[in-house]
Amino acid sequence: MILRFSGYWSEFNSGLMPRRPGLFCVYRARFDDLDKSTTMLELLHVGASSNVNQCVTGSRDLARWRSRLGPGESLSFSYSPVAEDDLAACEAAMLLRHRPSMSPELPERFFFGGLALRLDGRTPLLDREFTVGHAVVKGYSGRGSTWLRRGIDFLRTTVNG
Repeated sequence: MILRFSGYWSEFNSGLMPRRPGLFCVYRARFDDLDKSTTMLELLHVGASSNVNQCVTGSRDLARWRSRLGPGESLSFSYSPVAEDDLAACEAAMLLRHRPSMSPELPERFFFGGLALRLDGRTPLLDREFTVGHAVVKGYSGRGSTWLRRGIDFLRTTVNG
């Protein structure tokens, strides 16, 4: 699955974020007035919502995220559209892989089988390709692998004598 992140939105223009389902990343950032660029310093949080705009602008965590800011720093947000059916799995995969410092509950395991993600667009501090759980690997159907069958046959003959 490909996640295409766009952004960035500051805390002050976060009301312009899409009112659609998706993932969002919250960063500790520094804006450079001279060259009008933003540098992401730390990934604070990864979240998912059926309405990202409402989730971010109405978040009770804004004050907690702000508490991590140093002088001259600000919050910055990015967004990737994700179908509502895929939100929980994508959020869990991102949390497991990136372990953001201020996400309240980090999963210990991936309960969605497997998922291979490729991140595109605005993805600073994020791994661009990764797999969590037991995702299907290219060239392996999961059903008739010769090496797996041989290993199981070997174990059966060894155990059954």
